Amino acid sequence: MPDSTPATAWRLTRAPYADLSGRGGQLKSGRWNTQGRPVVYLSLEASLPVLEVLMNLDLALEDLPPDYVLMRVDLSPLLARYGDAGVEDATDVETLSQTARSFGDTWLAEGRTPCLRVASHLIPEASNLLLNPLHPGASLLEAPSHRPFRFDPRLFAHR
Repeated sequence: MPDSTPATAWRLTRAPYADLSGRGGQLKSGRWNTQGRPVVYLSLEASLPVLEVLMNLDLALEDLPPDYVLMRVDLSPLLARYGDAGVEDATDVETLSQTARSFGDTWLAEGRTPCLRVASHLIPEASNLLLNPLHPGASLLEAPSHRPFRFDPRLFAHR
């Protein structure tokens, strides 16, 4: 993962969920959390959330909801206030999922940092960022800017 402290993070989501509340983590489990724990998944590269969404959706282009937005989150109020996860050593996907979820749940419960940098499951050399919306530092973030996002049809040419 990069050594520099990120100043911008990205999130691809549907317009009704374009916030930093973490309600998605309350509704369902993710790689780094169990259901019921608010968390916001962000990426440090704008293209990475597109790949993450495509990996988790099994829809044709024409079936995708038209209300996706790409959010830009300014992290500068939180610079140097995050940790790095080091749980990528497991090779078994199920073990890695259980380890990551347990690690993330502990991090959320302890509330030591507002953000946690984690390796992308798709591209381990790329970074995602978890935001704990219940951490007092998260209140320093301003409402993120966002723009409509349209998936390029070429992403679906080989499906």
